[in-house]
Amino acid sequence: MAAAGGPMDFKRSDRVADRVRSDISELLLKKVNDPRIGFVSVTRVKASDDLRNMTVYVSAYGADATAKKRTLQGLKSATPFLQREIFRSLEIKVCPELLFKLDESLEKGQEVLQHIKEAMASDKKEVQS
Repeated sequence: MAAAGGPMDFKRSDRVADRVRSDISELLLKKVNDPRIGFVSVTRVKASDDLRNMTVYVSAYGADATAKKRTLQGLKSATPFLQREIFRSLEIKVCPELLFKLDESLEKGQEVLQHIKEAMASDKKEVQS
């Protein structure tokens, strides 16, 4: 038995969610040809304990609000296909319901970094004056 905090502590839903993230990324790259879905990265998947519901967080980095909306529309349109493929690959009893959401954390992180850089540059100018 593994010690607390070891690899055996991961819940089954977490392991399945990680596999779903990988599978959806590959499906979007190789099998989904919707032009509304631009360059999308699946950042994480959160699965319910019973695996019936999975929230798929995607990042459309660099896209404007309109492009992000189109991306979500394309993903919604591809959802039945993706659900079937995930159901087949996981060999589980119930087909999971996928819900796609934008993950804005990467962009928020970039904004914070930019503010830090600006503050540091401002401080440097003040010290030199």
